[in-house]
Amino acid sequence: MPLTSFLFWAFFASYIVHIVDETLLNGGFVKWIRESFWPIYHVRMFFWFNAAFIMAIAASNLLFDNFGGHWVILPLIFVAGFTTHVFTVHLYWTIRLNSYSPGLVTSLLYVVIFYLLVKYGVAGHLISRADFVTGTAVGIATLGLFLTFGPTVLFPWLTRRRR
Repeated sequence: MPLTSFLFWAFFASYIVHIVDETLLNGGFVKWIRESFWPIYHVRMFFWFNAAFIMAIAASNLLFDNFGGHWVILPLIFVAGFTTHVFTVHLYWTIRLNSYSPGLVTSLLYVVIFYLLVKYGVAGHLISRADFVTGTAVGIATLGLFLTFGPTVLFPWLTRRRR
């Protein structure tokens, strides 16, 4: 198995571990989001959100495994987006609210995987710089922003407007 595929599947596995962390620690991510930002957030939303991402990450990894080349951009989008989420949600709000954000510790695995992709994927010429920059930029600009502002600003605002 090529190193890049291994790292993308390691990201998938770390996401599963991250979900367990978000479910168990400090009362759970659902409780933390509900108390901090979005009062109507519930377990069903958490389940379907994560189920969709599990399927999307697996699909992007399978596409890269089977077709290679520029398909590397898809899994990079997820790694970059979730790595952004580590800093803009888990770390930032843990510091700001002085309350552990469930998922903070295990989300650091994303940072390690991103680092390894840079060190061995890009520097080792397994991933072209253009593909890496594209996947990272798209991941930060779309998924990173969505994960940063969706549950903390956008969704609470939308649900308040509806009532």
